[in-house]
Amino acid sequence: MNQFLFSLLVVITLCGQQQGNFLSEKQENQIFTIKLKETQKIVTAKEMYDFLSTKQTYFQFGGYVPKLQQNEQTKKTSLKLHNFRNTQFTGPITVGDQEFQVIFDTGSANFWIDSVKCKNEGCKQHTQYKPSLKSKHLGYALNVEFGTGDLNGEINSDIVRLGEIEIEDQNIAEIIEENGSVFQNTGFDGIVGLGYPSMAAYNFNPLFDNIIKEKKLKSNQFSFYMSNQVNSYESQITFGGYDVTKLDGQVHYHPVIDQYYWMIQADNILINGKDQGFCPKGCKIIADTGTSLITGPFEDLMKLLDLTNINDDCSNLNELPKLTFRIDGVDYDLDSKDYIMELRDDGTEIPINTDVSASAFIQGNSDRCIGAFMPLDIPDPQGPAWILGDIFLTKYLSIYDRDTNMVGFGKAKH
Repeated sequence: MNQFLFSLLVVITLCGQQQGNFLSEKQENQIFTIKLKETQKIVTAKEMYDFLSTKQTYFQFGGYVPKLQQNEQTKKTSLKLHNFRNTQFTGPITVGDQEFQVIFDTGSANFWIDSVKCKNEGCKQHTQYKPSLKSKHLGYALNVEFGTGDLNGEINSDIVRLGEIEIEDQNIAEIIEENGSVFQNTGFDGIVGLGYPSMAAYNFNPLFDNIIKEKKLKSNQFSFYMSNQVNSYESQITFGGYDVTKLDGQVHYHPVIDQYYWMIQADNILINGKDQGFCPKGCKIIADTGTSLITGPFEDLMKLLDLTNINDDCSNLNELPKLTFRIDGVDYDLDSKDYIMELRDDGTEIPINTDVSASAFIQGNSDRCIGAFMPLDIPDPQGPAWILGDIFLTKYLSIYDRDTNMVGFGKAKH
């Protein structure tokens, strides 16, 4: 996949004082929260996007043959996430007897954590997984090659706890070798893929598919509310529904058109309400919680940057256009304060005001205003497509419904 690097993403993980302790707060639908703590790391945009979006290749090296698991369709539980510098959101998950801080990623399907078998420096900087007494060796290898390195792992299984939800036999990809700094310079221990099983290795069920199979929820939904406040404890992922107290308006649902990514169809992408030719036959749109930015095909993204015409010195902030994603006749607007960030001398991106959602795409090396966009060419058959990352998903609470195979958006209450 061709990708173009113009920036560094500042990745900061926010946690509270007592990591891993459940709060006793029980709401009407049994929402449980977990405090997280704050750290700061820097990872290049290219490294992270290469890893999260690359095709993962794998091979069998043992005698175990997995059975193809069918997707089957009572309670609701929430985990508190934290906004680390409006760039990524992490939360806790327990594997065996250990707790890990992970990105919950709707743009992938495998479950990656660092293994105690890994001796590379990047692995040692994070919590490393040690198999519990309930673990099983499955005998499968997984390799990911991307532009700045590669990862080698092996797929095994162990008991996994996600808030009040417990899965006794969840497959996980243990990272046993890292070449490159994609994980070394990040503030999280792993990635939990929440995409469709068609993108998972060896036809193994992703975590949420096992939750569905074991009928842990009344409604096979999960949702994300992402706070725009750096030091708040409001961001959360909710399993079994969504938190209505986090909404500021109606939810609109849109059908998934390709059960690989959480991909929906946009009617058009408008600049100040005007058609600029981005979607002559509609545009594929991916809702991706593992992506910080808004991405688009290279030529379209360059055109978007020309049309927005952001002055480096922020002098035209009040004149910048409204960006609209029109999906099934519903307009989802982003104002300039939603998609502009300030780049400071130390390389960090700072929201223009507290309503701004996520980190920005850095196009240069000076102190200035920047747009939260990045060109990314997704190949066929899923591409070309646009990605709505956290910059969009902070303004709009997002719901992922496997019962109806729909994505819902509603304006978030901040």
